Amino acid sequence: MTASLTTGPLPLSGGPVTLPAPHAAAQINLRLIATTDLHACLTGQDFHANSAASGFGLYRIARQIAAARAEVANALLFDNGDFLQGTALADYAATARRRGRPHPVVTAFNALRYDAITLGNHEFNYGLPFLRASLASARFPVVSANIATRLGKSPARDTTLVPPFTVLTRSVTDTEGRTHRLRIGVIGFAPPQIEVWDRDHLASHIRVRDILASARAWLPRLKARGVDLIVALAHSGIGPVDVPFGAENAATALAAMPEIDAVIAGHSHLAFPGPQIAATPDIDPLNGTLCGKPAVMPGHSGSHIGLIDLTLTPARCGPSRWLVRSAAARLEPATASDGRATTDFGRALAPDHRAALAWSRRVIGAAAVPLHTHFATLAPSAAMTLIAEAKAAYVRRALAGTEWAGLPILAGAAPFRAGGRGGAHNFTNIPAGPLRMRSISDLYLFPNKLVTLLMTGAEMSDWLEQSAALFRRIVPGAVDAPLQDCTVPGFTFETVTGLGFAIDLSQPARFDAQGALANPSAHRIVGLSREGRLIRPDDRFLLVTNNHRAAAQAPVGAVSPRCVLADGISVQTVLCDHIRAAGRVGAPPGHSWRFLPMPGTTVTVTAGHGSAAHLADIAAYRPQPLGPCANGFSHYRLHL
Repeated sequence: MTASLTTGPLPLSGGPVTLPAPHAAAQINLRLIATTDLHACLTGQDFHANSAASGFGLYRIARQIAAARAEVANALLFDNGDFLQGTALADYAATARRRGRPHPVVTAFNALRYDAITLGNHEFNYGLPFLRASLASARFPVVSANIATRLGKSPARDTTLVPPFTVLTRSVTDTEGRTHRLRIGVIGFAPPQIEVWDRDHLASHIRVRDILASARAWLPRLKARGVDLIVALAHSGIGPVDVPFGAENAATALAAMPEIDAVIAGHSHLAFPGPQIAATPDIDPLNGTLCGKPAVMPGHSGSHIGLIDLTLTPARCGPSRWLVRSAAARLEPATASDGRATTDFGRALAPDHRAALAWSRRVIGAAAVPLHTHFATLAPSAAMTLIAEAKAAYVRRALAGTEWAGLPILAGAAPFRAGGRGGAHNFTNIPAGPLRMRSISDLYLFPNKLVTLLMTGAEMSDWLEQSAALFRRIVPGAVDAPLQDCTVPGFTFETVTGLGFAIDLSQPARFDAQGALANPSAHRIVGLSREGRLIRPDDRFLLVTNNHRAAAQAPVGAVSPRCVLADGISVQTVLCDHIRAAGRVGAPPGHSWRFLPMPGTTVTVTAGHGSAAHLADIAAYRPQPLGPCANGFSHYRLHL
């Protein structure tokens, strides 16, 4: 079956389908195998480190997928989105001339014979034309019910980007050896926030509906096709069963819908079943159920495969010929073996792997100092300064001679590779010396577009307050209090080069992780200054940031800052051009920001492999190594 882009609402093709009733004693065992959030982690290469990958990747689980199929008579393989972006291989596929070869992720999916996939939010990072071209070679259905190119009067009348659902007809064998024709409905969903996160190149082209509203509209149509069961590919996290309109994490609410028999969740990079998701009356992380339905969320980057084993028996009444009588959901971590891929998989990806490797090794300049993110959320960072300087230099040239040329230009940067759910290897760690093409995606992981905003001093302060939501409130005199809130990603911490300030950790966060004003009287950012002068609330600046942060960072309920420049250039391109033009870049980090001193107070932090070599960056906090932990991170004590 081949994926195609729809040009109108999916027709019902003559109404319900009637098939012969199964034998009364029949029982079918059906396995659903799932991956999610692969982020173009395909081969055994860590392109950033120019070394073998540390244990993740589709290459590593390819044999496990084959083994999981071989264990049962009937199996289906699905992917749950966020597959096009995330590695230097993905950047190579999006920017290099590849003589019309299929996208390497699609090549991999074809080689492993995926049965169906859905789209995630990162599929849109390179733009809609690139996504369309990438899907053109797919030999499997691509579905998504809530992503539309034109809205109708109801979700069921939308013109969807890809078909909202598909019906897979498979010949399956029951436990007695008899063959049956099984019809499996597969429907997909993605976060509505796609419209905000990538609105710079999706505005007027893509609309994204509420997940549950789309499900209510399309599920009856899918059921009317005479399907025997329905699998929801939900590129959405596991949240409460009662969610507001437009919820990002709606997998549990989807599971509550009577038409759905099994849920593949994703997006939040967590593992389910497992202890990472808290138990509630609707969520059973031990047995892997959401509202009583089997569900899996197989981590990210090929860290796991999800397995749902269903037992189907004949239905005595109702529209379906089969009912799910029992189910079991589990995760299988990526194997600790050598991780060699299947022969077909390795052969299919070999040309792209070799070409991407050669591309990633091209020298574009040199770094005068190490560029790393081990402590980029704790102190000024040479890596973040380089990114900010490249962005500011580009905007300065672009706005020369305009009405904005006289305003101070400030640039923000955030550490996209800063540990978290990516693990202890998920840090940028580039030594002084040659900078290569792979260094660009190592320093700046996402293909975001550069955006310049007109900001006041008050708005700048609130912008930094939102970044400071990364930290827990620390009580003066506390001993070894965890500094960072593990529920807030490190990549949300954007500092602004050219500003001086201190962060008062004794204050509660002014904003929550979603940007809502949580504590109006709280102010963590103190002494905000530029060039030695305190910034007044009505001072005006130009802030250079990226499209994702410009869309998502404006405080909830506030008027968004005015956009001065958004010419569509990617930050990766700006950074690459800056390094090539300068030849040699990087300088020791300055002292632009710090934590406000709290005598007698200590906190604990984590960093990645190799962090001990860079403790001089946080020397002001007298760091003390506390040793490694089970997940590979290095722990340190800081004296505030």
